[in-house]
Amino acid sequence: MSRFDKVAAVSDGDADLRPRADAQRNRAAIIEAAAVLLRRDGANASLEEIARQAGVGSATLHRHFRGRRALLEAVFVDRVEQMCAEADRVGEQWPAGEALWVWLRHIAQHCAAEKALAALMRTVGADETAQNRSFALLGQAGQGLLDRATAAGAVRRGVTIGELLLIVNAVADVCSDNDVDIDRLLDLTWHGVRPAADAF
Repeated sequence: MSRFDKVAAVSDGDADLRPRADAQRNRAAIIEAAAVLLRRDGANASLEEIARQAGVGSATLHRHFRGRRALLEAVFVDRVEQMCAEADRVGEQWPAGEALWVWLRHIAQHCAAEKALAALMRTVGADETAQNRSFALLGQAGQGLLDRATAAGAVRRGVTIGELLLIVNAVADVCSDNDVDIDRLLDLTWHGVRPAADAF
């Protein structure tokens, strides 16, 4: 269930659940197809082609999304939720001093790969409220990792998750337009946020 819009579902039996489950699958398929085609074709991506790739009819697409902007925002939100889920995963699998940086690398790689979509969102006119909520959710997802890293002595006190997200996004933006090693720049950034005794 979406972190953005948790809606309580009331069931009167399996027969009532099936249409809802089908609708959820169709919506997810549309979003995934849209993400691929928007990266490939940009703002002129065909909604009809998106529907075909998703295995649904155009009417189904328009029932879920009122227009191109609504679809773009859904793709944007879906990717944010994936990054939030990734924070949970790395928090469970990596030591406190490393988990934050593993996640931030994931964010940077995602931002570099999705730059075309991010630019498209700005061009078409994204919902500023949705973007603010997205940034807030990423902050919440990363804050626990930052707290653990700080407590472990891997990050100097006073560094905020908002600053780190802005930095990795900026690094990703630069690297997506230039022949620059993103890992190299991220390593330099990581040394800068570690306690002074460990910085070099």
